[in-house]
Amino acid sequence: MNRLIILLFLLMTWPLWAQQSTDEAALNQRLDQIQIQLSRLQKQLNQAEGEEAGLLAELEKQDQAINKIGQDIHQIKTQIKTAEEQIKALGKQISIKNNSIATQKDQMAELLRLHIYINHDRILKMLLLKSSTQTAEVTQHQLNYLQDKLYRLIENIATQIVQLQGIQAQLTTEQDKLKSKQQQLTTSQADILEQKSQRSLVLKQLRQTIAQYQSESESLSQDEKRLNQLLAEISQLLTDLPDDLGANTTFKRLKGKLDRPLSGQIIRSYRSLRAGNSRWDGIVIGNDAGQEIKTPAYGRVAFADWLRGYGLLIVIDHGDEYMSLYGHNESVLVETGDWVQAGDVIATVGNSGNINPPGVYFEIRQAADPTNPMPWFKK
Repeated sequence: MNRLIILLFLLMTWPLWAQQSTDEAALNQRLDQIQIQLSRLQKQLNQAEGEEAGLLAELEKQDQAINKIGQDIHQIKTQIKTAEEQIKALGKQISIKNNSIATQKDQMAELLRLHIYINHDRILKMLLLKSSTQTAEVTQHQLNYLQDKLYRLIENIATQIVQLQGIQAQLTTEQDKLKSKQQQLTTSQADILEQKSQRSLVLKQLRQTIAQYQSESESLSQDEKRLNQLLAEISQLLTDLPDDLGANTTFKRLKGKLDRPLSGQIIRSYRSLRAGNSRWDGIVIGNDAGQEIKTPAYGRVAFADWLRGYGLLIVIDHGDEYMSLYGHNESVLVETGDWVQAGDVIATVGNSGNINPPGVYFEIRQAADPTNPMPWFKK
């Protein structure tokens, strides 16, 4: 009877499962198509002519190389952190075992003294045997009990010593792994410094080349035009994808409640002058290269790649036509299509593209129009 009920339930719910599977497959296929379209658009937007094209391609190559090394560094740091936590946990286990062994050694010494005292003191034995409440058999039973308990304690201590040796061996192994990962990290950091040195030369040449053909204001205007074209395309591509907000608060309700994506000084303010008549559509928060950048709200990564003028750029769609942008990153730690929660690390601070000193360029847009990010942050 139970089997029949289960079979009927499966038959009734099968269309729902099939539909969910089909919907998920269609969604994944659509996301793949979007990524291909965005990649094609990105290449078009990054195109340049003549000498500038070669330098621009070399700059992107250097930024991407730094991005890859930065991703490796972030992964190694995470592994080191995990190893350190494991070592700390093992250290606690060793401490507990040591305390347990010390306590049982004290108990064993006390029992041993009592055992020797009873077995060698004939007067005490006679008193115990002549006690009105105890028989010789009872007294002998007590002595046997003490002896048995003593043996068990010795055996227990021996077992714990073996366990302790095993934990110490594991701790040594973890420490060796940690040293190896730290060595890898040191090597990766040296590599990234070398890449940055090469990148600085390329960027200097690119700026000189651009200056021969156009003003900085014209260059910035073209960068802004490319970004707007990218965002318009993203908005159009994402319109038919579901906004899986679940239990998350809608973005417009988060005004005045967001954490900054990065701690640090605001070195470029909203609508301040850049060059000529060009103004900043967002803010730049300065900090040391390699520092973590966190998304302040739930959303979906709509773009995560290099864009001319903005370097390694991340665009997050928060639903209700709201987007947040994070430019000039050193490393990108998310991919297009990823869902992110508030506080998730998405990138590290850098100066990819064309910005100095290192920092993150942060924008909030509503219906593709930039809005001042400052009122969105917590006071």
